[in-house]
Amino acid sequence: MTENVATMISEIKNITSGIINKDVTTVRGFSERQVEAIAKQTAVIQKGIATGDIDANLRGFFLDGLEAMTHNYINTLKGIQLVTLEKLWNALVNYLYKAVGIVV
Repeated sequence: MTENVATMISEIKNITSGIINKDVTTVRGFSERQVEAIAKQTAVIQKGIATGDIDANLRGFFLDGLEAMTHNYINTLKGIQLVTLEKLWNALVNYLYKAVGIVV
């Protein structure tokens, strides 16, 4: 393998790690807060059902809300991942184009 190819491999790995590590930190913070909120809401519903404060008629309402919270959490994570992959794509293509002498 030539030195040029080894350098490009190293740079591609550095670009990838830089973008993913930065975005993973952002996702991790968001994820922890959302998971905590979902868990707390679940505990509140659990307690309400156990004490009878949430009866059979209300149970579906609260469970629908819990499902909506979880659905929103997953959709947000998917969106963040798509943005991260788009950033990575742009950075890698720019690097590769520059490597062959094309300035974008």
